[in-house]
Amino acid sequence: MGNPVNVNGVTLELKYFRKFDTNINVENVPTGPLVNMSRDESGNSATPNIVTVLAYLPDNTLNPVENTNGLQLQGNEVYLNYYGVTSTQIVNKDGGYDTVSCRDFRVEFNCDEVASLYDLYYVQFAYQLDAGTPSVDMILVRSENDDPETDRGTVTTPTKPPQ
Repeated sequence: MGNPVNVNGVTLELKYFRKFDTNINVENVPTGPLVNMSRDESGNSATPNIVTVLAYLPDNTLNPVENTNGLQLQGNEVYLNYYGVTSTQIVNKDGGYDTVSCRDFRVEFNCDEVASLYDLYYVQFAYQLDAGTPSVDMILVRSENDDPETDRGTVTTPTKPPQ
């Protein structure tokens, strides 16, 4: 669907992007995107990981985003960007926290108004590690508004906020 883009040792390729549903009331919008990741069952590291994201984006007018290094999803208003590897604390089975390494992906948009209605988008992309790029434990996928005053972006795993 799109041309591959290389960012921070990872090649991203857009497989599918479309608006799936419209006019979803803010009360029915989850606090984070819904994500699924799969890979060819052969376990071959040369095959890309396929990530499917259901992202809720405001129905309001969107402004151009600042970071356009990733995959262009909708004009200059919606991008899938990769921010490299980050350490994140997740809840473990004992109720404590473990620190894991994660790849940080974000569906980014810029909306300077508080939204009451959202549209649901289906995003599917592949990512392939460049030779020598180390593996990580998990991936994080966020829907993130460039406007910090109206941001609803969250991580998709239980995490402990930075201190």
